[in-house]
Formats: sequence, C-alpha cells, structure tokens
Amino acid sequence: MKRMASLVLTAALGGSSFALGLGSFNFDAAKMGDYLIESDGGSHRAANWLNLANVDPGNPGALTGANFDTGVANMSGSITYTIGYNSAIVDQVGDDLGIVVARYSFDDVRFRLNDGSAWTSWFALGSGTAVSTGVMKNYWYAGGGPYVAELYVHALDMAAYGVSMVKEIEIGDNGQSPQLDLVRAGGLVPEPGTMTALALGALALLRRKTR
Repeated sequence: MKRMASLVLTAALGGSSFALGLGSFNFDAAKMGDYLIESDGGSHRAANWLNLANVDPGNPGALTGANFDTGVANMSGSITYTIGYNSAIVDQVGDDLGIVVARYSFDDVRFRLNDGSAWTSWFALGSGTAVSTGVMKNYWYAGGGPYVAELYVHALDMAAYGVSMVKEIEIGDNGQSPQLDLVRAGGLVPEPGTMTALALGALALLRRKTR
C-alpha cells in the first residue's frame, strides 16, 4: 500500500522531470523542443539570431534546448518556425505550453498546433496576453549589441484549441506588430499547489479502492 501510494504521488508530481524556472513560470526541461523546421530554410535566422554569447546558435539551437539563452529576432511576413517534440506535450490541469518572447517591440504571435495526426487552424494572440516574467536578458543580435530585453510568456491551455497533446507548434508574427522576437516554446509544469491537490486526490481514491 505504501509503495503504491508513493508511485501515485511520484506520477502526479511529474515523475523525474525537472522544472526550468522563468519568473512565475516553470517549464518542463524535457519539453523545450528537439528539432526545428524553418520555413525559409534558415536565411532569416542566419541574419537575425539572438544569443547571450556572440555566436550564431544555428539550427536547432536557436529555438530549442532547456534554456532561454537564444532566439530569433525580427520575425515578420510569412516566415514561420516549427518546433517539434520527440515526446509530446500532453494536456493537463491549467496551462500546458508557453511561448517565450523577448519584448524589444511588440510580441503579437500567430500559431497552430499539431497533435501528430493533423494541424489545427491558425490562432492569434495579442501582446496583451503575454505575461511579464521580470527576467531581463542581454542578447547579442547577429553580432551586434548586446541589447537588453525582458522576457514575456504567452501561456496556452491546449484544450482551448481542441487538442489533447502537441507534437509540433508552428509560430509566426501575426502581421499586426512590427516584428516578433521569439525565444522558446515549451511545456509548462503545473503549479505546485495544483499538483499537490492532484496527488492527494489520487491517494484518496486509492484508499477507497483498497477498503
């Protein structure tokens, strides 16, 4: 009984994954992107990369990995980036996925989600939906700088977009803001209070079943 309770608690608390903090947000370090598809073959990123070090992070490093050290600036027009996950981000209580942007100007985004079988329609989010993290970064921009910017997060509950898991997310500028500066799109870890409540609920259910 004790071993089963321990396993239930471990599962409810997210197993062995560890959280990558960004302000009030916690990202799942194992769900920060594994591959990157560039709609233009990489020409925009090669001239507009962001990095805490003065070096081009390349593909997939510009928009994947368990950090917020790199990105792509000045996205506009039809340019999009598809970030893929070897292990899908699954629906959970609350927000599931966060799009991290550097606020040099505005950060209106458009995106669509792929659950492994089909793409959703395109959705748009205005700058007002992005939440400040209070975290400042000094990025080199294609060899110039460094330039300081605060990181913001658009938090998504995938159930609101009609999917129960995400294998890929495609992101672009929505055409209404000057230019989008994208840093990451990764899975979010539920707040500790939510996970504790889930664990306690699972344990209570287990006790009832063993009586």
